[in-house]
Amino acid sequence: MPDFELLNPDAMPTDARLLLRSTPNDFPKQEHFFVVWQGYLVVYDQQLHYNPEDDVSKWIRDQVEFPLAIVAWLPWALEEKFFKAPNEGGIPAGSISYRDTLEGESLLMNRSGGVAGYRLVNMSRYDYISSVDYQDIQFTDQWLFDQGLLDQFKAWAEQYRNGEL
Repeated sequence: MPDFELLNPDAMPTDARLLLRSTPNDFPKQEHFFVVWQGYLVVYDQQLHYNPEDDVSKWIRDQVEFPLAIVAWLPWALEEKFFKAPNEGGIPAGSISYRDTLEGESLLMNRSGGVAGYRLVNMSRYDYISSVDYQDIQFTDQWLFDQGLLDQFKAWAEQYRNGEL
């Protein structure tokens, strides 16, 4: 399990490859960079935060890191665990989460409230902002379905299975 440094999208490491730069329509101030780096999918995000109390804007930067197989796992988990009934192999009735291990890293995916979507947590890695929280990313329904992020993951999954990613 490699240790990473926080990416700088303006000066990417030479062995990193940018797959997608995306902004969820329901969070227009949040920009995400999906990057393949050292056999992992690294999702760097940044957002400009304005504090009216001191009239200062500053960038808040963070990232999540998952084994590259996450590109196939995420569509599978959604389709097989969240979109299916319990008798078809989906998560139990009344449950909103699914835990799994992917290449030695502990994952948790759950249905999120507030802004509808799914939260993906890597419980094997701590957050860059708070060293007591796990790395996580929120995929809103709007971003996944209306903006086509789930379809993008499916395309990456195909590339991954063909050894092209």
